[in-house]
Amino acid sequence: MRKKFDKMAFAVYYNALTEDEKRKVRDEFLSATELSYPSWYTKRSRGTFKPLELKLLEKITGRNFSV
Repeated sequence: MRKKFDKMAFAVYYNALTEDEKRKVRDEFLSATELSYPSWYTKRSRGTFKPLELKLLEKITGRNFSV
């Protein structure tokens, strides 16, 4: 029997978004954290979001993400 997974990796979710949706998530995250634009892309590409940053992304997107 297969288990249902309620969480997904943020990278999988983000890659499935349209360019406009990606921009909205990014802009809201950057506004809330005051991180730089290059830092966002480094964290996104390396998957190095801190637990509190993942919580913020969950709040922004309404999804649960695994570490």
